[in-house]
Amino acid sequence: MRGRQVRSFLVILGITALVWLAMALSESHEYSLPVKVRFSGYDAKRYVVVHIDTSLILKVEATGFNALFYSLRREPMTVQLDMNSEAVYRYAHRRGEVTDLYRSVAVNDLSSQISSQLYSLGIHYGGSAKDSLQLVLNERASRTYIPDLEALRINFSDGYGLYGEPQVTPGVVTLYGPRDVLDTIDRIGVKPVVLNKVLQSGTFIVSLDATWRQAGDVYSSVDAISVYIPVKRFIERRFSVPVTVAGDDSTHDLRLYPDHVELNVWVAQDELATVSADRFTVSASYDDIRSGLQRLKLCVSRFPRNVRIRSVNPSEIEYVVIK
Repeated sequence: MRGRQVRSFLVILGITALVWLAMALSESHEYSLPVKVRFSGYDAKRYVVVHIDTSLILKVEATGFNALFYSLRREPMTVQLDMNSEAVYRYAHRRGEVTDLYRSVAVNDLSSQISSQLYSLGIHYGGSAKDSLQLVLNERASRTYIPDLEALRINFSDGYGLYGEPQVTPGVVTLYGPRDVLDTIDRIGVKPVVLNKVLQSGTFIVSLDATWRQAGDVYSSVDAISVYIPVKRFIERRFSVPVTVAGDDSTHDLRLYPDHVELNVWVAQDELATVSADRFTVSASYDDIRSGLQRLKLCVSRFPRNVRIRSVNPSEIEYVVIK
């Protein structure tokens, strides 16, 4: 009988405690609530962060239940500050020189954002122990480079070839870092890439060769570039072209053997009608004659921009000077 009375007493005591706890947690109280602060929208490669506020203590009013649930969250609430949408930075001056970019955001200006986020959690915003949030940046030195495509290899399908020049985007890459380190970096190349059996124009993403990172604390404006490869189908054509002598002083009569050569070229298929023999010039140099060379080397000194020269036959000719 006595044991049953004790058990009943304990049950009643437990129920009473639970009711009291529920009533206590249902009442609103003032709390100090920690939240995270995250700055975004600034170029972390271009700037060194000198100071950044990453947390904020808010004064709030909430029931015990809501405060308990908030404390059990895996991550506290985050206040997002997008610097692209904020007012411009102010420059901090030290001894007459610009040293830092300084941005201060009043917490009062964030009231709507904070209140909205807290309201969804059943918590009412009452203010902050801090008046402002600050971000201070220091600009790194910079140097620009034109990407070097030497390591990019393009193997075209039979009958196809490059039409014009590859187009690189962005055309300039910027490195940020200590000035003395940047001065040791002469070029930026791409990682070795082989494009096989290319038969149509297209854009390819090519990663930069980041060996320059070994030089120290250096960052690149981009990690990869896009390369547009203009491609066309080419048709082989042969033309008989007269040989001219560049620099001829016309004081002597020259006889060239032969005086015409066969020029083997590739012409873009859709431009065949626009290419004729008179658009080419094959020439030798009169300087070679003055030097007493027995055979003159030939070069194609004029030709349509997008034609590919395959061969000149013969590549050297003989001559006779008649006084």
